[in-house]
Amino acid sequence: MKSIELIHPITKGERTICELTLQDPKVRHMIRTDGHEITTIGADIALLSALSGEPEILLQEISLEDWAKIRVVLARVYAAFYGLDPDKVSKKSGKQSEPEKREPVQNPPRAAEV
Repeated sequence: MKSIELIHPITKGERTICELTLQDPKVRHMIRTDGHEITTIGADIALLSALSGEPEILLQEISLEDWAKIRVVLARVYAAFYGLDPDKVSKKSGKQSEPEKREPVQNPPRAAEV
């Protein structure tokens, strides 16, 4: 489980949330993004709702400053789901970091060429 402390608590009615506690992601959580374009905020809110157990209507009140932190966490969940290395997702941007550039491997000369 991962907890995200909110800089700006969410208040809806009499309820205030200062922290979101996310369950370890499973396929059942990802199913909640069905019907959304995967790159939309709607998909992210659906996934965050599934992981946190909080209603989407409440999560729509998250401040942009807190949302930026949450997006990084969600990017790591998406990376793991799509078989990418979540540890290579930049903690700052939430994007998959560029793979290391390597020189092409040269084939050794054959015996007839030597």
